[in-house]
Amino acid sequence: MIVWSRFTRPLAALVVAAALTVPASPAASARTTGPGGDPVTNDAGVRFGILSHRGGRLEWPENSVEAYTHSVAAGFDAIETDIVFTSDGRGVMSHYDTLTDRCTQAGRAIHQMTLAQVAEVRCKDLSGQFTVPIPTFEQLAEALAADDEVGLTLDIKTYTGQSAAGRRSWAKKAIGLVKEHGLLSRTSVISFTWDTVLPTILAAAPKMYVLALDYGTMDLDRVRLAAKLGAGGYGIKMKYTSAYLATYVKAKGMDSVPWEVIGTEARAFTIHYGGPLQLFSTDTPTTSRRELVEGAIDLNPVPNPTTTTLDAPVTISDTTYRADRKQYKVVGTKAVPDAALAMLRDVTVTVTVTGGTGTGSLYIGASSSPTSSSTRVALPASGRTVTVRAPLGDGRKLRLWTTRTVKLTVKVVAYTRVRFA
Repeated sequence: MIVWSRFTRPLAALVVAAALTVPASPAASARTTGPGGDPVTNDAGVRFGILSHRGGRLEWPENSVEAYTHSVAAGFDAIETDIVFTSDGRGVMSHYDTLTDRCTQAGRAIHQMTLAQVAEVRCKDLSGQFTVPIPTFEQLAEALAADDEVGLTLDIKTYTGQSAAGRRSWAKKAIGLVKEHGLLSRTSVISFTWDTVLPTILAAAPKMYVLALDYGTMDLDRVRLAAKLGAGGYGIKMKYTSAYLATYVKAKGMDSVPWEVIGTEARAFTIHYGGPLQLFSTDTPTTSRRELVEGAIDLNPVPNPTTTTLDAPVTISDTTYRADRKQYKVVGTKAVPDAALAMLRDVTVTVTVTGGTGTGSLYIGASSSPTSSSTRVALPASGRTVTVRAPLGDGRKLRLWTTRTVKLTVKVVAYTRVRFA
């Protein structure tokens, strides 16, 4: 597998914009080597390399022939780029279907334009001049033909309002182009509409690695669906990615792939939970490779679970629990601030029996998680308290139930995050 993290600055400055786990192919391997010619690895044997994001958009115009040609000539491990389709069915390389102000004819939608019309568009070069044409997939393939060891990570885009059939059609066309140009063995796919297109992709290319990304917060049903459909990796924004989610995704046989990863600590999290082959996707691949090779990145981050005790306990439940009837309690921002959701391991709660016999068992766990993963504790005697830890699930909720009818007061007293020095 290949884990990639996108850097918008040289790695010494290290501002990480995104992190994804994207194998370029089932047989992919990093080609980046250290000063002695050996692979760049950490103590666990994980190999690291460089993926040129949008062709290295801060060194060359993004998603351009120039960017692809230079990235291939430089021998980076892989190129990440985006594909959309014209009204006459031609694949062109653009991050957006609707042209932005970095291109002429801003506001027009590529899917409503013919290839001839798109060929007239010019986008900004690094000096801000409108000189760069939008390349076709054929031009990308021509650049890649110069070095068959450079991988391709292809983000198949969609547009607002596009039908499910339209999305599947674009996915099928994209895989068709990959196969037509002999790139199948070194290509992986990114999709934000994977729940619609993943079956289409795998029907056309059964061994294709597809990264399923979501925009929302943690949803374990989505994780299970991605695994069922055959995704190789799954991720949501880093700011919503808990240690529990990363572990759960891996337990379902996929790579944990947070995106919009910002800062060195978040990057350390992605390395720690990543796979045996990790490519850092960067807008400055030349500089980033040098920094990687020279050891500017800590490739052996050590997790340091850190507990924050609340100034005052936050009550999340003060009610009667009927025997074997599950209740779901939201842990709000007073107990766990939004900023603490990233890398969150669990919350610590106190459970006090305030009515009933106080015998039997209490089960507590993350909402939407398998019931078998819940923690079981013996209910204390009436008026007594037990302390237990549990991860948060979907909607910041805990799932609780008891084997006897009993009234409980449940308070959050602390939370623990997996931190990195």
